[in-house]
Amino acid sequence: MLYAREPGDEEMQELKRMMQQEVGRVSQRAHMVVLSIHRKSVPEIAQLFETCRATVRFWIKRFNAEGPAGLYDRERSGRPPKATQELKGAIVQLVQDDPLKEGYLATFWTVAMLVLALVSRVGTKLSPSTVRSVLHQLGLSWGRPRLAMPTKVDPEKASKQWAIVKAVWAAGPGAAVLYADECRIQLLPLIRAMWHWVGQQIRIPTPGDNQSRAIFGMLNIRTGQWDYLIRPRMRKEDFIAFLEHVLVVYPVGPIVLIIDSYSSHTAHLVQEWLVEHPRLQVLYLPKYCSHLNPVELIWHQLKNEIAPNRLYASMKIMLDTVTAFFADLTPARALACTAVE
Repeated sequence: MLYAREPGDEEMQELKRMMQQEVGRVSQRAHMVVLSIHRKSVPEIAQLFETCRATVRFWIKRFNAEGPAGLYDRERSGRPPKATQELKGAIVQLVQDDPLKEGYLATFWTVAMLVLALVSRVGTKLSPSTVRSVLHQLGLSWGRPRLAMPTKVDPEKASKQWAIVKAVWAAGPGAAVLYADECRIQLLPLIRAMWHWVGQQIRIPTPGDNQSRAIFGMLNIRTGQWDYLIRPRMRKEDFIAFLEHVLVVYPVGPIVLIIDSYSSHTAHLVQEWLVEHPRLQVLYLPKYCSHLNPVELIWHQLKNEIAPNRLYASMKIMLDTVTAFFADLTPARALACTAVE
């Protein structure tokens, strides 16, 4: 009667590990050997695993000769791969080229198009599954692109930044130096990833009538004081109302207000108002440089705290939440939030 030999301590530990951690076939072979070590017969083991006795004998003999390492599959020669290095190189070149260069009226490559393009370029036909497998091996995956802001530069960027520096310097230490911006809030919730039970995806209700408001905010970068005004929209009339609010908050002394060049900020009506109120000087940030405005960071934190995955019963309740958020925005916290120190 054939039995597995008595293993050493390390071999027994390895057999136990293989039974628990290895894939099905290797784990099953380790179980066969351990049962044989405990003097289970070959017929009993074969019946237990529903396999033939020759298979059980093969793996017991392999263990007796080579130990636990002999229970793994050995490398097989197999059929040579269809996708040679030359074909892989051709696929890399194709996916980096525009399909129009190969005569396809398309803006991106599909597996079917790559199959046909390989035939015309190197004269070899691969199956769609092989091409798809090669794409994954090359580190490619199928997914949606992401929109990105254009890499534009305002030709007047340097002059606008220098104008801001000179204006702040000329205004003196007693001037209020403010960064300002506006954002829109709405009842329709922002959707953000969150934890939920598997198979129980959270459903966020939508408002029957979506409402929105505009918030105009200003940050004093010298003191950290934050003030804001809520308006129905972001029109030039609303911006002028905000400028009048600035004069109320800072009733004396010069004011330097730094803001982007949004159309409502540069409208003729606004320019006429500024001529009549010379105490308030408005300077415009360079285009495509929203990151230079620290107020953007306050909007980001506001929306991340109050808007994701929540439907407010009314705009009043939402605005009350906005008010509570700004009530906690102390000067120190505002400067820390915007990294202005």
